[in-house]
Amino acid sequence: MVGYDPEAKCVSTVEAAAAGSASGLVTRVLISPLDVVKIRFQLQIEQLSSRNPTAKYHGILQAVQRIFREEGLGAFWKGHVPAQFLSVGYGAVQFMAFESLTELVHNVTSYSARSSVVHLVCGGLAACTATVAVQPVDTLRTRFAAQGEPKIYPNLRHAVVTMYQTEGPRTFYRGLTPTLIAIFPYAGLQFFFYNILQQFSEWVIPAEGKKGGNIKNLVCGSCAGIISKTLTYPLDVVKKRLQVGGFEHARAAFGQVRTYGGFLDCMRQITREEGSGGFFKGLSPSLLKAALSTGLVFFWSLCPAGVKSDPSNVDLEKVANIIVDQSLKDCVFSKEAGRICYTIIQAESKQVGQSIFRRSLLNRLQQEYKDREELRTRSLQAWICYVTFICNIFDYLRVNNMPMMALVNPVYDCLFRLAQPDSLQKEEEVDCLVLQLHRIGEQLEKMNSQRMDELFSLLRDGFLLQEGLSSLSQLLLLEIIEFRAADWKMTDAAQKYYYSEVTD
Repeated sequence: MVGYDPEAKCVSTVEAAAAGSASGLVTRVLISPLDVVKIRFQLQIEQLSSRNPTAKYHGILQAVQRIFREEGLGAFWKGHVPAQFLSVGYGAVQFMAFESLTELVHNVTSYSARSSVVHLVCGGLAACTATVAVQPVDTLRTRFAAQGEPKIYPNLRHAVVTMYQTEGPRTFYRGLTPTLIAIFPYAGLQFFFYNILQQFSEWVIPAEGKKGGNIKNLVCGSCAGIISKTLTYPLDVVKKRLQVGGFEHARAAFGQVRTYGGFLDCMRQITREEGSGGFFKGLSPSLLKAALSTGLVFFWSLCPAGVKSDPSNVDLEKVANIIVDQSLKDCVFSKEAGRICYTIIQAESKQVGQSIFRRSLLNRLQQEYKDREELRTRSLQAWICYVTFICNIFDYLRVNNMPMMALVNPVYDCLFRLAQPDSLQKEEEVDCLVLQLHRIGEQLEKMNSQRMDELFSLLRDGFLLQEGLSSLSQLLLLEIIEFRAADWKMTDAAQKYYYSEVTD
């Protein structure tokens, strides 16, 4: 069940937010290629047809082949980092707001929290809240997916700085009007149709055939996504056209470009030059994306609830291994994995005698810890992801409101490895070390202050005596040394020196 249900044991608001974040994050990796193709179609002025010789893209397969040939495999994940922030942020805010709104309706009105109309209204309001929160990231994602080769924006930081300096802060909210107009009916209809289809399936499927709950969530979510996306798609096209306003020079290689004066002007120009079909460019990859993304979001976001109600339905050892494997591959995921694990362990703890996931997770962390030198030699990125992951687990997992003692020494050993002379030569490892100390340094010192003293003795020696450190590494080391000296707080002077006056 999505939303507050007074008759069921509901997930908490925090669990709903974590479920929404995790579902959005995993889903984004899978549907990113379709998203890139859809955006390219939406921005193309020429007709999507092989009969039009000036059109760059004609259909899905032709577009996939051409993008791969001209830009390489990585092009299908252009804008993946802002897209992940978009998915995690949007999913967390939307599901948290939806849970809170449906519970509010149940508590202060006479309406049923399970009503389809309540789901329609609360789903729309939750989506509007999430949209305003993540619109800047959505604009960045569109710009990255729209650019060809050579890239105008080589990385996320450069894009933010360039857009702010050349177009002003309002550019990050380009396309917000059609987005808000579209998002309420889209998300509201998404929850509405999902609820209708769930009720229909319960009526059609006999009681003895209702074991495949997650498959039902996947099918109902996919159908709800397809219906909702089709009804609101024209507004999505207008939004994408507006988001690349001021970015016309990067679109010249793709064909014709247009400048729009606003929401209504964009609609008038599309109608005049491209006809009604212009509002549905890219619908086919969009429907595939909507079916996959919506289905997977509902499928994954309800896993914590499934674990809570009946852990025997889920292979928790396999789930633990999947989370660790993905954390070693994706540093963005490793930063959120602690929250996901916390949610599952909280649900598991409510079942008497259940600790499969917790035990499997700790065993796998111990295994990777023993092989940490081999891991670092094999892949520096995987090593950094592992350190980020184990520090996140240390931060989230608690016993009697205290960090787990079993993780203290492994975490310290990882940080000590990052403080060795060969690691201090690599900016990526120094950056990881400083980030983790900002996050958990104070907790670690309370658990073992002697080892923290030894760690910072190494860092001071590295800063003062080691040759060959980059300017960035020296700055990071000095900042964390001062941070600890100020009792793990950022002084006003340090904030101004290290952050406020940094220029591009």
